[in-house]
Amino acid sequence: MSKLIDKKAMVARRAKLKAKFDIEIGAGTFIHNDCQILALKGPIYIGSGNLIEEQVIIRNNTTTPMIIGDHNYIEVGARIESLKIGSRNKFECKCSVADGAEVGDDCIIGAAVEICSGDVVEDNFIIFGSKQERRMIKSKRNLSDVKAALAALKGMAG
Repeated sequence: MSKLIDKKAMVARRAKLKAKFDIEIGAGTFIHNDCQILALKGPIYIGSGNLIEEQVIIRNNTTTPMIIGDHNYIEVGARIESLKIGSRNKFECKCSVADGAEVGDDCIIGAAVEICSGDVVEDNFIIFGSKQERRMIKSKRNLSDVKAALAALKGMAG
């Protein structure tokens, strides 16, 4: 039941970290105001270099550890309950990823898209639109977007 926040991570004063189990936050991760990180029934491990914007809810409501990789960009109002999130992903505004779903590496989950329990998003896919269309991503643009956003935040913090 501890909160282990790397000294190079930044957690806003109004972010809510509720730790009935461990919460670990890696170096260079920024967590904005009004985010909720809720380790209710199991631990949450958030890697390095993540950008988590306002009103995001990350909740582990199972006894299995939740692992979020590195260099993910989670936009305003997204809801993450999946126990397995890879690295270099972008979760657009108001999307949700349910417990029991998995997201690989280098993916984009579009605005308001809902990934249901049991769904697996393989590496390098974008899911978008009301019909939740899937297409393979053929470039590495996503990682450069995340790095640019983190660099801008570091400039504002320093």
